[in-house]
Amino acid sequence: MMSRVALMLCLAAPLSAQSPAQRDRIEAFRDSMTAAKDSLALNALEKELIARARHELRDSAMVHLQLGFIALRQGDLAGRKHYEDAASEFQWTVDLQPKWPYGWFGLGLAELGVGDAEFELLRGLQSALGKDALTRSANDFARSAEVDPGFVRGLVELSNTALRQRVNLRLGVALVALRRAARTPAARNPDVLLARARIEREVGSPDSALVAVNSLLARNPLSPAALLEQARVLFRLGGASGGEPWYRGLALADPGTAALYRADLRFVMPDSSLHAFDASTGAARAALMRRFWEVRDRDELRAPGERLLEHYRRLDYARHNYRLASTHRHYDIVERYRPPVAEFDDRGVIYIRQGTPDDRASVELPGLPYNESWAYHRPDTGDLLFHFVAREGVTDFRLVESVLDVLGYATAVRLQNSGDVQGTDAPMMPPSRSRVNNIGADSAAKLRQRASDAAMSLRAEAILRSRQRLSPIYQRLLTSGKGGASGLEAEERTLGSRSIRIGTSTDRWPRSYAVALPAHLLLLATGGDSSSPMLRVAYAVPVSALLPISRTDSGRFSIQLRASVLGLDGSVVAVVDTVVPTSTRAAVPGAADQLLGLVSLPVPAGRFTARVGLEAGRAGVVSDRDTVDVPSPTAPALALSDLVLGSRN
Repeated sequence: MMSRVALMLCLAAPLSAQSPAQRDRIEAFRDSMTAAKDSLALNALEKELIARARHELRDSAMVHLQLGFIALRQGDLAGRKHYEDAASEFQWTVDLQPKWPYGWFGLGLAELGVGDAEFELLRGLQSALGKDALTRSANDFARSAEVDPGFVRGLVELSNTALRQRVNLRLGVALVALRRAARTPAARNPDVLLARARIEREVGSPDSALVAVNSLLARNPLSPAALLEQARVLFRLGGASGGEPWYRGLALADPGTAALYRADLRFVMPDSSLHAFDASTGAARAALMRRFWEVRDRDELRAPGERLLEHYRRLDYARHNYRLASTHRHYDIVERYRPPVAEFDDRGVIYIRQGTPDDRASVELPGLPYNESWAYHRPDTGDLLFHFVAREGVTDFRLVESVLDVLGYATAVRLQNSGDVQGTDAPMMPPSRSRVNNIGADSAAKLRQRASDAAMSLRAEAILRSRQRLSPIYQRLLTSGKGGASGLEAEERTLGSRSIRIGTSTDRWPRSYAVALPAHLLLLATGGDSSSPMLRVAYAVPVSALLPISRTDSGRFSIQLRASVLGLDGSVVAVVDTVVPTSTRAAVPGAADQLLGLVSLPVPAGRFTARVGLEAGRAGVVSDRDTVDVPSPTAPALALSDLVLGSRN
């Protein structure tokens, strides 16, 4: 820490006007505060400065500015009360010198330290009124940039704070401030260029963001933070070319930039991969992530780099559509999933891992909370169904196991116990006053309960009808009697539980096609050559399912075949992605006029998993990932390959 004598010399310097040299002194003082670890020395310095202010310098904005920075550091070391003291000192500074950017800058830092109210109700009220800590600090940083467009620290903190906000966003304010600064020397500052690139990308101007980040990389081509931002912008523009700077930045990443990478990856990487990420550095970490994404590309028959691009597309969509307004969440008994990181609602978690759902459904009824159901049709592993309920506002959807949990836990239990999920022909009318007097209080209570049960059944029926297109089980529930409904409700809940388990722990991006190609695919281990065994991919496609290459040549077709072979440890063993021109002369005559084909892949001997896809125009088909045993044709022991029967053609 700077000595007290040196600090007092800084304070004694004539600082009535903030020249560049005087700002350097302020920064030197701030740096000394940042390095301070001794709270006793800080307290002594603060008392001495307060005494001077009382007798000599009460109306000195600089003294209050210095007291504010001391209190900020005390807040870092000892807690919130000192941040409140710092806010008072900086407020005094801006009252005395409203054109000084450092007063507003310090006030923004103090507001961040003070934070929001401790009680959730008050926090919500602060957010609704734009009085939450991030909004207050963003406004103060904006004022520092307003009074001095070239004030670098204010611009950077304004941008960082705006990017952290969940409500009352100040992205537009930050963008205006950064664009105003374009005509000042601050525009060439690396931190300002990076901040502008991030803000431009976030507001939907990736072209402008790319100009800013490219300007930064022209000055410092080895900046890992700039390389990561360049990759994000290129991904936003829809190009897989972002992969090259992404991996290069990861190899160069300092701890701060590595934390940014990790924040982008934590929603899709399993714990084991995150631990490996944390344990590695430099080129080894980049190589680890190349393998991670390569396996996902190959498993889903994608081109290299496509899965990483898709991850950032999903991440960007989730941040703009499913971000939580508050990270303080309280869970109902039916809300079984507890995410480790509360940045998105549960829809965001599923979207990042599983992608765009194949279908969605919801229903709106008086007294019913906001609800959504998503369906993912997965022929190879079984369909996934996710049900979301928002009981505390439209920005916090939670996963529940059954669509009937939309009605609440107690109601869902009553429905399952009674087996009644069908509505009545007409809702039960409440009893008249005279009838209540005649039948007595007990009978009136029973009638009210019957009316309540009838209304509950009508709501349950409306929910089930709205989900009929998502899964056949909802039609079965609607048409089943009381005896069969209970078992179907348990089956539907089991499906929801399984979907939550798979959806929150795995990630997929399977190929899908507008039209299903009625092809037959076979994987065959059949002998080999002198160097390695062979895995054959055989296919048969009806000619009637294919479109000719051109109108003038109706007898020729183009089929794209993709296949990937992975080791049981996830390593990539072999890949093929080829276009196979085919003629009707190769068709086998018969009822279906089948076109046959065979593609060979050299692989080592061993046990692997393999997936095959066939595509013809808008039609296609992808096989399940099958396990295949490949014997060695040169092994000393006798081994038998697959038996193949086929046509001479």
